[in-house]
Parts: sequence; structure tokens; C-alpha cells
Amino acid sequence: MTTILRLNQGDASEARIYYCAHFVALALGLFEKRGVTVELTTTNSGGHTVRGGQIPAVLSGEADLTIGGPMVTMKNYEEGGPALVSFCASVRSNPWFLASAHKLPDGFSLAHLAEARVIDIGNVGTATLTFRWLLEQAGLDDVTLIPGSGVEADDIATVKKGGADFVLHSLHALSPYVAGGELPWTYSLAGATGGVPWSAYIARPERIADKREAFSGFVRAIEEALSVISTAPVAELAGLVAAYYPDMDSETLICALDGYRNAGVFAGGSVIERGDFEHFAMLLKAIGWLGSVVPYDELVDTSLCTDGAEAK
Repeated sequence: MTTILRLNQGDASEARIYYCAHFVALALGLFEKRGVTVELTTTNSGGHTVRGGQIPAVLSGEADLTIGGPMVTMKNYEEGGPALVSFCASVRSNPWFLASAHKLPDGFSLAHLAEARVIDIGNVGTATLTFRWLLEQAGLDDVTLIPGSGVEADDIATVKKGGADFVLHSLHALSPYVAGGELPWTYSLAGATGGVPWSAYIARPERIADKREAFSGFVRAIEEALSVISTAPVAELAGLVAAYYPDMDSETLICALDGYRNAGVFAGGSVIERGDFEHFAMLLKAIGWLGSVVPYDELVDTSLCTDGAEAK
């Protein structure tokens, strides 16, 4: 007998390559092996708060779980909203990159951004706020951060023509330009930001309790999928998930997967580590997203994880 779990992915823009763990699990039949049928659903619009994107589907019961940013659950807790927990890791580091049309020397650091003009193509709340935090930590108050125009190709063209020095975006979006040689230089912000639970699988605690066996099977499938992501040849990995990214050719998909894996963006296991969570909460407080540091024990459930049952 199989149990259905409905996973809401948000709007179309949320199907980013760094969210591929459940696609790997689907492609390999890892959910079915554990008696779980995962049905993928979407929303009609995106959002970066508990009131937008995929979270309302979880709160209403339309979806059993979603994948998204724990920063939203932190804000929801601070505002006294309905209980939500992150119960399985997916993305353990900042997946945003800087890219340039000109190759820079080895040994680049954020200090080299002094007086630079950076186009923030995505204008995505978490990424923009985190980048501003990184600039502040590096003492870079002379960087000009330019909001994206809303037309990605135009922003890329601006950098290629010398109208700006760098672009800030996810590698998912940048990979066609990187693979095609239009943006030959990239720099991952994962290391500079440190370990943060950027994205995780999220649900209501009562829904986990009602379908605990199915949620346990889901987590074990994701654990296996994350292991595959970390060890499989990248071309093989791209082949597994290609059907879920029909607008990306093989070269582009390989470029993105390889870049994310080399940067340590994918979680190494299902546990959301306490240190990572508390570092992220501190960062979000420092940039004004949170008014106080929120409690790990109330917002993270590691009880279903089998690849490291005790969070550090």
C-alpha cells in the first residue's frame, strides 16, 4: 500500500536546479521503494513571505509539504503564525553567484568588489539581503548594487558591454551564459556566506504526525538522493533530472550541477545542523529580516533523519 504526499514546489521559477533532490528521487524510484507516492503541484505566483508562494498551500492543507526557505518559517514564527517546521535539508549553502564577462585572476575575494557596479538580476529577497550583509562584513560601502531591469538578457548585455562589472544571480539562471562562453568568470558566494539552511522541506507538525511513516520514507529517499547528487558522475546526474528541466540543454544543465556541487551548495545529508540554522538566523537578524534570533528546537525537526540523527 502506498501513501500519497503532495509536494508544492511554488511557482515555475522555484523549479531551480538546486532543488533537484526530489527529482533525483523520483527518477530513481526512491519514493516508491519506500511506499510513498509524491505528487508535484505548483502555485500561480511566487513569494518570499509566508503569505506568498508555496507556504499557503501547506497552511491550508492543500499540500502536505513544500520546499523553500527556512527564513520564511523563521519570520512566520516571529509573527506568531501557524506552526511550521523544516524537517529535511536540501540546500546547505548560498546558491547565488557573481559572474563577469571578463576573466578575473585567481585568488579573487569580495575585497576585489571595491567600487564595482553589480547588477542584481534576480532581485530575490534572500539573495539580495545576504549579498548586502556580505558587503557590510567586508567593509565595502562603495559597491553600487543595481536592481535588475526585469529583462535578464538586457542585464547580461549591459555587463558584456561594460555598463556594469558583475551580475548577481543563481547559477540556474546564469548557466546558459556560462556554458555558452558569454560569462567566462563566476564566483560562488557559498563559502563567503558560510553554512546556512538556504532551502529545506517544510510541513505542518500535525501533518507529519498524521502521515509519519510516509514522511519518514520521504526523508530516507531524499537522503539517498543527496548521496547520489554528491557522488554520481555529473553527466549521469544531468541525465537523471533532464526531464524536469526541459528548457535546458545538456551542456547547460551539466554546467549548473557541476558548479553547485563544487561550491558545496547541496546538503550532504538530511539533518539541518543547529550551527547552520543559528548562523542563518543571526545573519537574518543582522540584515533586519528578523527582530530576534528564533529557536532552532521549535523550527527544525530532525526526528525523521537517519543519516545523522543528532543535530550539532
